[in-house]
Amino acid sequence: MSDSPSKRIAWLSDLVTLEITLWNRVDARLRDEHGLPLALFWPLYVVGQSSGESLRVGEVAEAIGLTVGGASKIVDRIVRAGFLRRESDPTDRRASRVLLTETGRQILDAASQTYEAEMADLLDSALSPKQQELMHRLVRSVLDVARSGESV
Repeated sequence: MSDSPSKRIAWLSDLVTLEITLWNRVDARLRDEHGLPLALFWPLYVVGQSSGESLRVGEVAEAIGLTVGGASKIVDRIVRAGFLRRESDPTDRRASRVLLTETGRQILDAASQTYEAEMADLLDSALSPKQQELMHRLVRSVLDVARSGESV
């Protein structure tokens, strides 16, 4: 790709449009099949993938790219839905941790299969497994540099 700014603008526009399209497709399917919006699935997934299936709200915020206040509001919604519970942090009495409930584990497992199926429907029809792997590596490389604040 040349250094032309218009090509880079088009590239980023396509990338953003892809992200929005993927979000909307996965979100619609999760809502239809599980009554679970992607905005609630994502923090559940982050907690479910953590060691001991337990995180502080600040760790959830960092993982999903929100402020602590924003993540706290989402976590509160998930707690009210019965998918997460709060417990005291044994290492810091001022803090609490969020953990998956049994119901949360069940919905996360089912919704994860739906998420995977929706992504497979789209990606497998557009890219070979090797192309998908390459695309993931390239996106991660740019994301890592963007998050670090460095330039390439």
